Amino acid sequence: MLSPASETGTGDPTPSLPDPRRNEWVFRNPRLKIESLPCGKSLNNLLIEYRPAMFCNTSRFALALILASPAVFSETEIKDVSALEFQALAESGNGILLDVRTPEEVAQGKIPGASVINIYDEDFERKLNLMKKDQPIYVYCRSGGRSSQAAKIMGENGFSEVYNLVGGIGAWNKANLPVEKGAAPPSKLAPKISTEDFSRAIASSPLTLVDFHTQWCAPCKQMEPIVAELEDELAGKAKILRLDADANSEIAEEHSIQGVPVFILFSNGQEKWRHSGLISKAELKKAIEREL
Repeated sequence: MLSPASETGTGDPTPSLPDPRRNEWVFRNPRLKIESLPCGKSLNNLLIEYRPAMFCNTSRFALALILASPAVFSETEIKDVSALEFQALAESGNGILLDVRTPEEVAQGKIPGASVINIYDEDFERKLNLMKKDQPIYVYCRSGGRSSQAAKIMGENGFSEVYNLVGGIGAWNKANLPVEKGAAPPSKLAPKISTEDFSRAIASSPLTLVDFHTQWCAPCKQMEPIVAELEDELAGKAKILRLDADANSEIAEEHSIQGVPVFILFSNGQEKWRHSGLISKAELKKAIEREL
């Protein structure tokens, strides 16, 4: 919270010494000081200095943590855009298209290529954090309300750029833009394995490719036929293990999965190679064959 410093009748700031029991952020402009530093507020272009408490041994350490935090010095860029602007952005190929409606709504039709995460899911925020944060996210819902809420959540979680479709898919349909039939809600949950079984699985084979994916991720679905083809072509040479990152969240966290799909190549249990995002069949096969 920014507030004016106390002033004398001449307009000059009243001289004062910092309280030795307090840490203070102080503007080099003495007319202003920061009484509190709200999370997520950018300090770019502000000339400030830090006055650590005289008797606090951890002041320097605390300051280092604050300065190192991207939440303090950066803000998510959130923009509301029209249906035509949204289409141009989504078709640029430089980002991720996200539908935050319910499975029943999605089954009636969705924007082609969209990943789907229901904003009402209890683990919605955890699923969001499986997406790549350094790529633009193009988010929409039925009319724009839920997607606006989702954009704010993404802002709080450090996504770099978020574009919200004003009017949602309703505005998209009014503009006569293309839709595709959405997938029906999955009839059963993806299989789950224990961390011990996973460790044994990757340790028991000279070469194992693990495909971390989710059921709601559109790029993951694009990779399915490629992974299936490689599984046939490399039978007897390398093992391929497909693992749902939602059903196996503990394993995903243990291996720092951020953004799906993620492909990790293990040799006798040791990670040898990793790739995040879409990849061609030729590049994926070449990475595996290098380790054979």
